[in-house]
Amino acid sequence: MSDITKAQRSLAIKAEYNKQHRFDHLYRLICLEEWIEYALKIALSNKGSRTAGIDGVTRRELASQTAKDRMIQEIRQELRDGSFRPRPVRRIYIPKANGKQRPIGIATVRDRVVQMLLKMVLEPIYESDFLNCSNGFRPGRRTMDCVALMDSYINRRNKYYWIIKGDIRGAFDHVDHQILLALISKRIADQRILRLLKRFLKAGVMEGDLFSRTELGTQQGPVVSPLMANIYFHQIDMYWWENYGSLGRKQKEKRRQEGKGNCALLRYADDLLLLTNGSKSEAYRLRDEFRDFLWNTLKLELSLEKTHIVHVNDGFDFLGFHIRRYTSSHDRPELLIMPIIMPTKKAQQQLKQKVRAMTARRCYTDSPLLKVRALNAVLRGWSNYYRHVNAKETTKSLYCGIWY
Repeated sequence: MSDITKAQRSLAIKAEYNKQHRFDHLYRLICLEEWIEYALKIALSNKGSRTAGIDGVTRRELASQTAKDRMIQEIRQELRDGSFRPRPVRRIYIPKANGKQRPIGIATVRDRVVQMLLKMVLEPIYESDFLNCSNGFRPGRRTMDCVALMDSYINRRNKYYWIIKGDIRGAFDHVDHQILLALISKRIADQRILRLLKRFLKAGVMEGDLFSRTELGTQQGPVVSPLMANIYFHQIDMYWWENYGSLGRKQKEKRRQEGKGNCALLRYADDLLLLTNGSKSEAYRLRDEFRDFLWNTLKLELSLEKTHIVHVNDGFDFLGFHIRRYTSSHDRPELLIMPIIMPTKKAQQQLKQKVRAMTARRCYTDSPLLKVRALNAVLRGWSNYYRHVNAKETTKSLYCGIWY
């Protein structure tokens, strides 16, 4: 076991044992040469390192050991004397499934290394705090961890039949820096770590030749941003836990007898799902309650236009899956999880469009071998994502069309 792993395990055990402990003397860890060397290795192994930040440096410029050693020493010296200043991220746009574009921030390699150092020291602490209802951007977790829990809620015993699918308007873009840093300071007492995090939040954005300040939000793309967003959204989990999740069996039974119903929460980053075994009016009350909490505590707005309340018999879409309860031939309600192909056929249409683009007439001059390899990679990714659900017939139909 390396010294880095030992230190991270020690932080995790301390965080798990004492939920009120505030960690100090963390900054010295990110100044260690071994930590910086490991962070650089991870940063360069990521595919994103092929894309340059505003300084134009990619992993190609750091191919030699001499260049790597020079960067390690430069980063270490700047961290130790407190002169390190993150540079603005370079903004690019990638297409979204709905036709819009998602802004992505590309940080410089040296900034990615320091962000990786911050993640290495903070993640063990906060992973001990995060609840099981949260699965997005966490090590060892995936979308299926959210979907797999549906079977334990949507059944005849628990009867979580009303679903509130929440949509937080511009969640990542409206993270309040002051609130976020105040939340982090409840766990982190090291002022140098807090100042470094603040500098990254305030580093700004370069879009072409135009510089913009960042007074709100966390950039989508940088290494440490998902962790900071999870720390912010963790307050939603804690509010649910204190008011609903931690209730005992007798307390839950009492709520059912009073007609209030109970509440379950599933969250994947900013994708929010509330389930209740109360009435439809209870579902609307929960929606309004969490809307008020989001605004009053986190300054986030729950979009009422995009937040839907549905019964599980009608089905709902979540994380690329369509989930609904249906009556089998034995007249016994069961849970069916299937790819999001009916009624919108969204995932199916996206795959078809991607295959059409890869096999367009303008691509006929490409190597057939390379084309087949690329298609296989796309199909493997799609199949692996849906392999745990009822996608056999859908996949068969899609592959016939793709083969044609």
